[in-house]
Amino acid sequence: MNFSPKKSFPWVFGFYLILFMFTTFVLLFQFVIPHGGFYVEPPIITTSTITTTLTTSSTTGTQTGITTSSTTTTTNGLTYPGAIPLVLETGTLIGSYETSDKLITVYHIRASNSDVYVADVVVKDAYNILAGLAFNTFGGTNVVQAVSTMAEEHNAIFAINSDYASHYSYGYVIRNGMVLRSSASYRDAITLFENGTVVSFAEEETSLQDVVDDGAWQLWSFGPVIIKDGVSVASVNDGLERSAVDNPRSAFGYIGPNHFMFVTVDGRSDVSIGVDIEELADIMSSLGCTQAYNFDGGGSATMWFDGEVINHPSEGDERKVGDCVYIQR
Repeated sequence: MNFSPKKSFPWVFGFYLILFMFTTFVLLFQFVIPHGGFYVEPPIITTSTITTTLTTSSTTGTQTGITTSSTTTTTNGLTYPGAIPLVLETGTLIGSYETSDKLITVYHIRASNSDVYVADVVVKDAYNILAGLAFNTFGGTNVVQAVSTMAEEHNAIFAINSDYASHYSYGYVIRNGMVLRSSASYRDAITLFENGTVVSFAEEETSLQDVVDDGAWQLWSFGPVIIKDGVSVASVNDGLERSAVDNPRSAFGYIGPNHFMFVTVDGRSDVSIGVDIEELADIMSSLGCTQAYNFDGGGSATMWFDGEVINHPSEGDERKVGDCVYIQR
């Protein structure tokens, strides 16, 4: 039998080309191409009504479920409640934004050898605090977008990364009044209720239905809780290795009904080293927070205001994440 290398070459080349293309697709599908999850319709907001609709897609068809509507009224403006924290008065004002139902003031301060960005937010009601999902999709694989992209797509004035809920396969998740996941985790969650109040709790000790019945508007599951009922409960010895490390961080704080602090701390640089969990709690305490919660940090820590990222993400560019908290213009 005559073996001709020239005749066999096209077959060998074709085999390896197909193998290369298949391997490339598998890698892209696993690590790059967004797929899976289910679509979540963004809330429709007017001056009088907020409506949210959840649409779940599956191989068996499409089911449209939970629809909620809440009526609000407009006012002639908001009055800042109480006194501005001293740490903000001595900081640098980055910018502000005010409408009849929201007052946002953004500052830069220094704490623990780090650059700290603070959004002092007062809203008429909790419905102004909205959750955005990458591609408006919850769950799935590689379903991520930059905070700035999500903010722009939702006509936001402010946005910050939140708990990256799709990173986990369990843990309570409520976004814009909709239950997206109902399996409890070992973590502590924090809830923003429709009446503008905030409560944290251990998921394993709490019925999600009770939280829903009490009017949960947003529920985040990451943690840990760093201030509870006015007392710092943060500890670098809480069993979470990341808590003891100086890192970039994002956090959510509650001052009083419909008054919140959103914080991002830069880290992993000579100019800004980042903070551990106890130092983050100290920052939130200095801002007057009675409840405070650690969001996803590290390269995910991103704060966006009025068209630009105002902090310096540790990876140089924004890390794409699964979700954010935003406030519309």
